[in-house]
Amino acid sequence: MEASDIKRILISRLRFIGDVVLTTPVIRALKRQYPEADLYYLAESGPAAALAHSPHLEGVIVLPDELLPARSVLTRCREHARFIRSLRKRRFDLAIDLFGNPRSALLTLATGARYRVGYDVRGRGTAYNIKIRRSASLRVVDAYLDAVRTIGVPAEDGRTEVHFSAEDAKWAESWLVERGIDHTRPIAALNPGASWPAKTWSAERFAELAKALIEELNVRVLLVAEPGRREATAGVNALSGHACPVVETESLTRLAALIARCDLYVSNDCGPMHIAVAAGTSTIGLFGPSRPEIWFPYPKADGHVALRAETDTCCGRDHCVRPTPCIESISSRKVLEVAESVLGRST
Repeated sequence: MEASDIKRILISRLRFIGDVVLTTPVIRALKRQYPEADLYYLAESGPAAALAHSPHLEGVIVLPDELLPARSVLTRCREHARFIRSLRKRRFDLAIDLFGNPRSALLTLATGARYRVGYDVRGRGTAYNIKIRRSASLRVVDAYLDAVRTIGVPAEDGRTEVHFSAEDAKWAESWLVERGIDHTRPIAALNPGASWPAKTWSAERFAELAKALIEELNVRVLLVAEPGRREATAGVNALSGHACPVVETESLTRLAALIARCDLYVSNDCGPMHIAVAAGTSTIGLFGPSRPEIWFPYPKADGHVALRAETDTCCGRDHCVRPTPCIESISSRKVLEVAESVLGRST
């Protein structure tokens, strides 16, 4: 594959904020290899927002909501035809599908790109003329980087990144100032939300942690409320006995700007956890059924620590079949000990 052949590149990873953030090393590697090429990224509307200010991308193409399963078959068929025409008009030379579900495979094929890269899984490999050669690594970031390694692009740097605007940074600064928060004390943000119940450390555990961080380590604690999930932060405040300020914003780049001002981020396994790492903030990830060796590819040397449920018999399901989810076996005292170590390292 000659560099002169590659003038327009499409990267796609449908679904989920964390997954899109974990593909940012792929974006960087491609831009380094093809500095003159125009890079575009195809994602669903929510995750796409995490890439809004990427300096490596010419643009982000948002998958129309009309293509999602909630819409009627007629609406989806009509929109598919229109969207496919719009993709073909862009005349991509290289299309890389980092998801490999039926829709993403179809859209990759429909681009008409000369080089189409994807995983050879469940018959969808027919959409690609270059099959990704997987390495032995379990880390999902390596599964993504294997795509560019397959086409001869050097990719050893697995650092994720997120970019925000000067306006986002100004908003974050104003948010902190209005609440009287400065860096005379360490700042920790806690995110008690998650997409699935089994991945959620309880409000009681987060409340115990918040109380200990404030009373024992003299830390300013913020709570992050994901859109539509404010009840989780309300429970933490009620149980901790402290009125921790609650961060509420639907803007992922504003959230990234605010997290970047914090010294520590403690979170269930969810999209904002990956944003925190990418923003450069020391992060403690709490894991129940999901496996940190896959989904937390972040070095301890940079202040990132994954804590997993202390059991060998986790069912591995997103909805736990037990009365008490396995993630509850992670004690607040253990998290506090790790937090103290991480904060001591950063001061």
